[in-house]
Amino acid sequence: MVTSDDVLLRVAGVGKSYRARERTVDALRRIDLSVRDGEFVAVVGASGCGKTTLLKIVAGLLPATTGEVVLGGRRVTEPPAELGIVFQEYGRSLFAWKTVRQNVELPLRHRSLGRAERRALVAEALDAVGLGQAADAYPWQLSGGMQQRVAIARAIAYRPRLLLMDEPFSAVDAQTRGDLEDLLARLWRRYAMTVLFVTHDIDEAVYLSQRVVVLGTGAAGLVDEIPVDLPAERDQLTTRSSPRFGELRARVYARVRHTPQPLESVTP
Repeated sequence: MVTSDDVLLRVAGVGKSYRARERTVDALRRIDLSVRDGEFVAVVGASGCGKTTLLKIVAGLLPATTGEVVLGGRRVTEPPAELGIVFQEYGRSLFAWKTVRQNVELPLRHRSLGRAERRALVAEALDAVGLGQAADAYPWQLSGGMQQRVAIARAIAYRPRLLLMDEPFSAVDAQTRGDLEDLLARLWRRYAMTVLFVTHDIDEAVYLSQRVVVLGTGAAGLVDEIPVDLPAERDQLTTRSSPRFGELRARVYARVRHTPQPLESVTP
């Protein structure tokens, strides 16, 4: 549990339950998690453990049954203004009839910015993800990996204090996935963002993060928090082939493997 004074996000006793056939189904139970300002934290766990549910509660998109989420000292009851989100289904988050520039600029229209300032932020974000020349293209003209870069550019153009990512690279091929992972790592360092990253890929979690959080299912809650003490600068070949990477991967895998499998947790 992080106890330093620079905590940006605090999840305290968060649980989520649903009524189903006269029973209460626990999607999450008593999650306690703190994330420091500027930290990169990955969340892993078996399918059905509530990773996406947790992310939606942190984002203010889903109310918790118990507990609270505090971001920057304020309790989250709706999507915070300083929040950015990148979803797995990037195609659905982009408007096909708007250009790449217009898609990236859209969230900025809700802030008190002049047109020139918006344009500058969009241009910088597109250059940062390598799409500066594609500003006038439409999403349907781009590959899947390029579309996800647009979604990332839209998030960073907004300059969020906290960036939430829900399995953002799971729908692309292995080569593109590696490229996007390295892109995200560079952007995280460049913009000093705080990132909460949900993935089912243990290797990806270890490669990207400073800390891996392992969720069990239902009543198991948060079962482990594993610091990742790899060098800050990482690359796909050297880092992934290092003995320490293998040790960390094995530890995370063991914790995921030996937590309860995704069965319903019910209370009569």
